[in-house]
Amino acid sequence: MQNKIQIKQLRIKAFTMLESLLVLGMVSLLALGLSSSVQSTFEAVEEQIFFMEFEELYRETQKRSLASQKKLNLILEENSVRNDYQRLMLPKGILLESNKSITFDKSGGNSSLASVRFRTKKEVVRYQLYLGNGKIKRIQETNN
Repeated sequence: MQNKIQIKQLRIKAFTMLESLLVLGMVSLLALGLSSSVQSTFEAVEEQIFFMEFEELYRETQKRSLASQKKLNLILEENSVRNDYQRLMLPKGILLESNKSITFDKSGGNSSLASVRFRTKKEVVRYQLYLGNGKIKRIQETNN
């Protein structure tokens, strides 16, 4: 009689282990499925933070030029944007279409009407520079 009870208990333990493995497998698949959407959301947030930091670096370079009364350059390269004081790295999802150097004069104005274009997976973000006053305008264009 005791042998039959022990065998039934072993079958119940094995069944709960099988259930546990099944649930663990399902949870793992669910987690993998959700991680891709979380990753894309993270990339979008990282891109928006980069653009906000770029705009701030642009304004900061302009202010330093005005405060120090000397010319300063904002250099846009393949993997970074920098001035003499700071460097901002481009996230892996953002590409700069062409290297540029923006020169700010003693009064904080820039010296060109150039535009700066960054390409992401979903859109092209263009910054149009205005001659003299040093202001920039952000224009978002969808990717074709």
